[in-house]
Amino acid sequence: MNRLEEINFKHDQIRALLERRQADSLWLRRTRNLAWITAGADASIPVDADYGAYSVLLTRDKRVVYTTNIEATRLHAEEAFEALGFEYVEYPWHQPTAPANALLDDGEVESDIQRLRWVLNAGEIERCRALGKDTAAALDEAIRAIRPGDTEFQLAARLDAACRARGGLAAVNLIGTDERISRFRHPKPTDKRLEKYAMIVVCMRREGLILSATRLAHFGALPPELREKAAKVAAIDAAAIAASRPGRSLGDVFADLQAAYAAQGETDQWLYHHQGGPTGYIARERVATPGDPTIISANMALAWNPSIVGCKSEDTILVNESGFEIVTAAPAGWPMIAVEIGGQTIQRPGILEL
Repeated sequence: MNRLEEINFKHDQIRALLERRQADSLWLRRTRNLAWITAGADASIPVDADYGAYSVLLTRDKRVVYTTNIEATRLHAEEAFEALGFEYVEYPWHQPTAPANALLDDGEVESDIQRLRWVLNAGEIERCRALGKDTAAALDEAIRAIRPGDTEFQLAARLDAACRARGGLAAVNLIGTDERISRFRHPKPTDKRLEKYAMIVVCMRREGLILSATRLAHFGALPPELREKAAKVAAIDAAAIAASRPGRSLGDVFADLQAAYAAQGETDQWLYHHQGGPTGYIARERVATPGDPTIISANMALAWNPSIVGCKSEDTILVNESGFEIVTAAPAGWPMIAVEIGGQTIQRPGILEL
């Protein structure tokens, strides 16, 4: 599926949405939805922008880019939207122009669009696989460069740079070292200096898609208690991955996660951090909760992130009709933990000894 075919396919989905909503047009303004409808264009100027620097109006017959004169020159030169079936409405930056009487991508309509976003098509799957490899490579590059005495800010800077060098952005960049890994499930980087143990977490964004993964490294031989924790959390993560099958609900997987925590003697640890869920054009399109009725579909990307005190396991998988694919799998040379579950062996990343 080329880019034009992907956009035409999505426009058909929007036509069906307009029919259901008995509406004539839909105005997409959010960066995630603009990336989705354009098959990967980045409409953000501030990297954390919820709303794009331009927008797209969709009717049954047309797709129209609404843009200021600031953005228009670059869009014509670099995005080539005309070749993808888009028209333009250009206006002065100081005189905002908006289409009238269009549905907006918020509320229930945003929920409708989200359900379209989180089932990936062939073009998105191709970009997802490429992003997965680069996410894993960026983490590997960043963590192998660390040295005792580095600050967490320096670790975060290396991870940022590794993502940028691959055309992406570290939308989430969490760094914990030593005792901070045990104290905080979301350790934002600080000026603390690394002694022996580091955890780096990334949600890497490129062409709108966001994939997540976590890696841990230790200087010197792993203490037995840390090796045991790594084995436990790998087993829990593998249980969640194996449980993620088309037709099952997120609640079903969550119940299997809870059982896996209990089997490892860590019954209550799931209470202290969310466990992940579907990803796509948001780091988590939905955070799974007990009893969640959301049904898993083939071609849905999921990122589970179980943790216990002092250890975590996380990768992004792509669910298919016959099982799953770990798209952010650690590259060759990373220590792996083999988990036997349901008649299959699932490899989860261990802790790198440096």
